[in-house]
Amino acid sequence: MKPIGHFSIDENLRRLLVTELHTENEVVESGLPFQIHKYHSLSPLETVDIFDASGPIKVQAMKAQSIVDGRHYSLHRITSAHAANQAALGEVDKWKLVQNPSIAQVHEAFTTRAFGDSSLIIVRDYKPLASSLKVKVVDSRTLVSEAFLWSIVLQLTSALRAVHSAGLAVHTLSVSTVILSPANRIYLNTCGLADVLSLRDRVNIDASQQGDLHAIGQILNVILGVNPENVVSMAGQAPVLIPGVSFSTDFKELFSYLNGRLTPVIAIDDILRLAGSRVFAELDAVRREADLLHSNIRLEMSNGRLARLMCKMNFVTERADNSMDPEWSETGDRYLIKLFRDYVFHLVNENGRPVTDMAHVIGNLNKLDAGSTEKVMLMSRDEKSCLVVSYAEIKRCVEDSYKELMTSPKVWK
Repeated sequence: MKPIGHFSIDENLRRLLVTELHTENEVVESGLPFQIHKYHSLSPLETVDIFDASGPIKVQAMKAQSIVDGRHYSLHRITSAHAANQAALGEVDKWKLVQNPSIAQVHEAFTTRAFGDSSLIIVRDYKPLASSLKVKVVDSRTLVSEAFLWSIVLQLTSALRAVHSAGLAVHTLSVSTVILSPANRIYLNTCGLADVLSLRDRVNIDASQQGDLHAIGQILNVILGVNPENVVSMAGQAPVLIPGVSFSTDFKELFSYLNGRLTPVIAIDDILRLAGSRVFAELDAVRREADLLHSNIRLEMSNGRLARLMCKMNFVTERADNSMDPEWSETGDRYLIKLFRDYVFHLVNENGRPVTDMAHVIGNLNKLDAGSTEKVMLMSRDEKSCLVVSYAEIKRCVEDSYKELMTSPKVWK
C-alpha cells in the first residue's frame, strides 16, 4: 500500500505553492485606493528608500490585480515630488525589451492622481513571498553561507549582463532594491526607475554600468557586515575580508575585485573567471529545480486527467435531484459504473476494515482512462450479482452516460 503523497506533488513544494497562492490572492485592508488605472485590489508591500544625490526617494510597493488579464503585478509608487513628464515615461519602453530570469519584468509606467498627488507608478512582475535582501538578510541579521553569496553574485551578474547588453544601467542596485524569494531566487526590482525619474546622467553609460558592478561588491559588504568579524573597513579605503574568516581564496579575491582593491574597472567576464566551476554548480542547482518541477508537473497532469474522469463518474452515479428519473442512475450503464466505483473506492479487507490503497485507486483509474481490454470482476453490494467486464466497456459506459446527461432534453416528473 503506497501513501497518497507518492502520487501527488512534493509536499514541501505543495506547501510553498499554497502559501504563494494565498499571499497572491490576499487583500490587506489599508488606506490605498481600491483601483488605479487598470489595476484593482491594491495591497501594501515593502516600502524602500532609494538614495540619490538629491536625497532619499521613498518608493512604495503595492500588489494589485489587472482587470485585463487577471494576473497580479507589483506597482511601485513615487510621489509627485519626483514626478516624471511624458517623455521620461517613454524610457520604460526600453526596459520592456530586457528579459532575464533575475529581473522583475517591467511592463509600463503611468501617472495617477488617485493618491491625492501626481504619483508615478511603475508596473513590474509580482514575486510572491519575495522581500528585499535588507529585510530578509540584513535586518534579520541572518548569517549566510559562501555558497549563498556566490549564488547572489552569479544571479546579479547574469541580470546585469542582460541590462548592459541592452545599453542600459540599473543605477539603483542595493540590498533594498534586490528581492529574494524563498527558493533563493534573486530579482532586480527597480529597473527603469532612474531612467524615468532622470536621476542620472545617462550620457556616460559606461560609468553607470561600472557603478552597477561596483554595487555588487557593496551588497556583499553589507551582507557580510551583519557579522562584524567578517569585514573591516578603514577610512578612505575599500572594505576587506579579515584574513582569518572561513571563506575560500577565490571568494576573498572576488570580494577584493568587486570592491575595487585589485583594479578600478570591473568586467563581467572577470567575475565569471573568478567564479570558475561555481558557475556549473549554479547551473546544476537550476537544472535540479527544473527536474523537480517537471516531475511534479507530470504527476499533476496525470492527477488532473483522473480528476476529470472521476467527475464524469460522479455526475452520472446516484443522482437524486427532482428533475431526473430516480431509477436512471441505477439501471443500464450507470449501474455498471456504480459497481466499478464501489470496487475502486469502497473495498474492505477480510476483517471488514476499509481499504485505502492509493495504488489500487490510481491503477484502476488509469486502466479505465486508457480503455484497457483487461477484465475486472464487479460485485453488487448484496453480493448476489457478479459481472466480469473490461475496462474498455466501463469507459464506454462512462462516456455514453455523461454524453446522455449533457445532451438529453428529457425532464422527468
